[in-house]
Amino acid sequence: MTVSSLATTHRDGRSPDKAVSSYTEWDPLEEVIVGRLAGGVFPTWQESMRATMPPGSWRLFQEQGGRPFPQDLVAAADEELDGLARALEDAGVKVVRPEPADHRAGFGTPHWTSSGGCYAAMPRDHLIVVGDTIIESPMSWRCRQFDGDAFRPLLKSYFERDARWLQAPRPQLTDELFATGDHHEWAITEFEPVFDAADFMRFGRDLVAQRSHVTNAAGIRWLQQAVGGAFRVHTIEVNDPHAMHIDATLLPLAPGKLLVNRERYVHNELFDGWDIRKAPQPALPEDWPMYFCSPWVNMNMLSVDERTVVVERQEEPMMEMLTDWGFRCIPVDFRHVYTFGGSFHCVTVDVRRRGGIGTYLAPGR
Repeated sequence: MTVSSLATTHRDGRSPDKAVSSYTEWDPLEEVIVGRLAGGVFPTWQESMRATMPPGSWRLFQEQGGRPFPQDLVAAADEELDGLARALEDAGVKVVRPEPADHRAGFGTPHWTSSGGCYAAMPRDHLIVVGDTIIESPMSWRCRQFDGDAFRPLLKSYFERDARWLQAPRPQLTDELFATGDHHEWAITEFEPVFDAADFMRFGRDLVAQRSHVTNAAGIRWLQQAVGGAFRVHTIEVNDPHAMHIDATLLPLAPGKLLVNRERYVHNELFDGWDIRKAPQPALPEDWPMYFCSPWVNMNMLSVDERTVVVERQEEPMMEMLTDWGFRCIPVDFRHVYTFGGSFHCVTVDVRRRGGIGTYLAPGR
């Protein structure tokens, strides 16, 4: 199954009567999934996490895997997620949410066990929409193998409305997948295709991917084969020894406008002719609890359209830069969500945006 058959479009580029249709990160947003944190638990430790997780979390995950997160922090983060949903609805966007799910139950395969799941807060890790197809990713964290169950009722509802629905091959996640020793560049091998959907960014007919500690070359190749000849998947180099998810390294906000991480971005000729600006330093206090990621999650934003961006309310340097760049900012409190490893782009999946396939990157690359 591929996504090579493109939908008919109106003169304004909009796909008619499509439950799922999204080609870029910036076309006018019509429907979006927003995650939930309630029921989430600390991930069960596996050694590949050492390459990406803050060192302060290693022992916590080792000791608390499968146990609930602190409930006061969960309540504060879920309140912020609800606030995001309201802000998007006020902007005219249809918001859908997964049902609350309990991730405490342990599970396993003939090869390994996990003390529990993780959460349904970050659907961008698990799902990617390419045109009129919604794709479930084969994630390399064992504890996240059933995260997607929280979204199954939504996926089935889209399928019932004639959306294309594709699930990548279920990975075995045996020890052969995980690199050992210090001589490996990545925490995972090429044993089988794995990827997190958040390691891809959509530019119309072009998808940009990064190789990371959760996404291997086989996973990128599988996605290219799945989407077919109508789309091109490009793997770019980044300067990030802890690479996991591309949306804190580069983020297209509009045609020709690219926000990049000043520490991680490596120039690529794909973006020749684009206005590229460096994200300001994060405004997050140094002592803010961060279980999963760095403060650079400040650039993990969501475009409502090519002129409007949802931004964390206290990231004032970011809002000043975006305003100067010609954008309108929608400020939303989100620091407690930061604690759990993501921001506006991570916690959403844009199911439907008004627009067609388009070509935006330098041709022939």
